[in-house]
Amino acid sequence: MEKMGESKIGFRKSLDFSGQEASGAAERRDVARNRGRILEAARALFEDRGVVNVTMEEIARAAGVGKGTLYRRFPHKGLLCHALLDEPTRELQAETLEGLGEDGAGPVEKLGLFLDRLVRFNDENLDLLYGGHETLDGTERLAHFAHPAYGWLRCTVIGLLRTAQRDGELAVGLDADYLADALLAPLGVDLFYHQRRVLGFSTERMSDGLRSLIPGR
Repeated sequence: MEKMGESKIGFRKSLDFSGQEASGAAERRDVARNRGRILEAARALFEDRGVVNVTMEEIARAAGVGKGTLYRRFPHKGLLCHALLDEPTRELQAETLEGLGEDGAGPVEKLGLFLDRLVRFNDENLDLLYGGHETLDGTERLAHFAHPAYGWLRCTVIGLLRTAQRDGELAVGLDADYLADALLAPLGVDLFYHQRRVLGFSTERMSDGLRSLIPGR
């Protein structure tokens, strides 16, 4: 049986939002400089006006780079959103690994705390998550479920569910694979955006709702 905090994907690796390991290769100085300018400009414009209201041309102009340079690096706005999500994604992973290693809480409580943290992550980064998702359609949206980033979340939940089964906190016959997807489904960006921004649900209400889906709570 897998130990807590480990998976076939490898929880000990740091993944960016696109699900890739951090590259050890150094970028050319001019390439790195342009990338930094682009991300800084995009972040400022997104924070000021919202992701959906900013054009790629405006980002290139604010960054002081040509449109060709921008599009070679980031073919569409969704990839800019993903790049800006890299740092908070790694912070989430580090916090999760630290939380899983702490004593004093059982696996079901750790699962609840993990879901709470995912709600906060979505809320703190909702404009970038929604903006990055807006460019996807059809098979691209479905590909999300085969993505390493989603796999990391799913395996974390499965690991906690199976540990809870092993420890007698949950029924042995529980379908952990199915339940993991069911627990993560309300965190999907479209539904989360609708509940948070359109319906005005508080993050506390959303966390409580997610926790209520855990069997036996």
